[in-house]
Amino acid sequence: MFCAISGEAPEHPVVSKKSGQVYERRLIVKYIEDNGKDPVSGEDLSVDDLLDIKSTPGTVKPRPPAMTSIPSILSVLQNEWDSIMLETFTMKQQYQQVRQELSHALYQHDAACRVIARLMKERDAAREALANVEAHIGTKAASTESTGDVTMDDATSTGLSAEIREKLEATTAVLSKTRKRKPNTTAEAIQTYTQRKVFPGLHAARSPGISALDLDAKNGLVLTGGNDKNALVFSQSEEKVVATLKGHSKKITHVSWAGRSEEAGQDMALTASADQTVKIWTAGDKAYGYSAAHTLSGHSAEVTGLCVHPTKDYAATASMDSTWAFHDLETGSTLMTARSDQVSNGYSSAAFHPDGLLFGTGTTDSAVKIWDVRTKDAVASFEGHTGAVKTMTFSENGYLMAAAGENNEVSIWNLRTLEVIQKLKVADQGVINALAWDQSGTYLGVGGTDIRIFKVKTWQELANLTDNTAEITSLKFGPLGDYLVAGGLDRSLRVFGVAE
Repeated sequence: MFCAISGEAPEHPVVSKKSGQVYERRLIVKYIEDNGKDPVSGEDLSVDDLLDIKSTPGTVKPRPPAMTSIPSILSVLQNEWDSIMLETFTMKQQYQQVRQELSHALYQHDAACRVIARLMKERDAAREALANVEAHIGTKAASTESTGDVTMDDATSTGLSAEIREKLEATTAVLSKTRKRKPNTTAEAIQTYTQRKVFPGLHAARSPGISALDLDAKNGLVLTGGNDKNALVFSQSEEKVVATLKGHSKKITHVSWAGRSEEAGQDMALTASADQTVKIWTAGDKAYGYSAAHTLSGHSAEVTGLCVHPTKDYAATASMDSTWAFHDLETGSTLMTARSDQVSNGYSSAAFHPDGLLFGTGTTDSAVKIWDVRTKDAVASFEGHTGAVKTMTFSENGYLMAAAGENNEVSIWNLRTLEVIQKLKVADQGVINALAWDQSGTYLGVGGTDIRIFKVKTWQELANLTDNTAEITSLKFGPLGDYLVAGGLDRSLRVFGVAE
């Protein structure tokens, strides 16, 4: 037998009725006098609850020796040892109790932090929703009162006015003289394309992904739209987001710069959304201080196409409500709305021809329709794509059109013969979300599962860029073709370029 307190064989062993533990009588009696509890179980304990244990042979306690003898010293040391053992045992119990209390406190602190974080997230979401509602209602009302904005239902239905037609035709005459441009970057240089920089974490993680982008090369700014309902202005020189454009209530489908940076410094920005609206953002006196000047709210379904006219004064939109419209950027008014019996299931993409007189729309019925902007008459139809035409674009010289449906194939159409001259395939089971020509019309970029760059006429694949971790949704070439900017569902803005 061993004492539960000292761990030694007891001289006068006793057993507790409460816990069944064996103790040295003098030690347990002293502990009961100090604490009144069983040292092991913690139950209330009195001296009457102790039972003597008869042991054979019994140990005879020696007579108390004198303090000057060696046995006296040993007796004193024994008493000190007993006291130390009792104190150590008590400290161990207190230590365990403190550890348990600290553990509970830490758990409560962690739970409180989680609750606070959840409440802050709900607060921010509520603030954002309130800001969206206020911006939508306030901007629409202000635009209508101060500038005379009209909805598409009120727009003219007989085509554009003679004055606007003259302006469009004058722009076409100027642009036609500059169509043929020599490439600034050779095919050999394009083959050295590598990822120069990547900027991750753009837009919110709860609805991840960059859904659209446009490039203002003069000011080094990239305008991105996200599935988080916001648009961001990213500075390439500062390598950070310099402005956030909030106001839409659903994901942004398309973004575009107006192309006025040469005249106005900070460019006008346009954003289209699945909330059926288009917002026109103008810069204030403060750097990157954008505000919504106009809201176009005439479509009755998701806006799937947004293009700025080469005059930089007008823009066209297409929607799943089977209409396309022509707008004045300065006044925010809708000048013309077009609806055709040939299209009943909505438009899925759109693009202006470089001369500005033709407007192309991809439909959900696997066709591309070409319209005369002046009269809104259909002038051509290109059929045979797979599924909805997700993206389309015209070459800079105006001779070719590239379009892609819901498969891994790009159709290259000759606009003079109205025939397919080439079909470009990407990875097996791959998808295509974006097409972009360089400004010379020499190279075609294809984005989706990965990024591929093809050379016109030979249709040789010059580069295959696979650095993205999710689908590419939009891409733009730099003005000289020596770099390319791409965004995708991995929330990353990537810059590819000629190897240095």
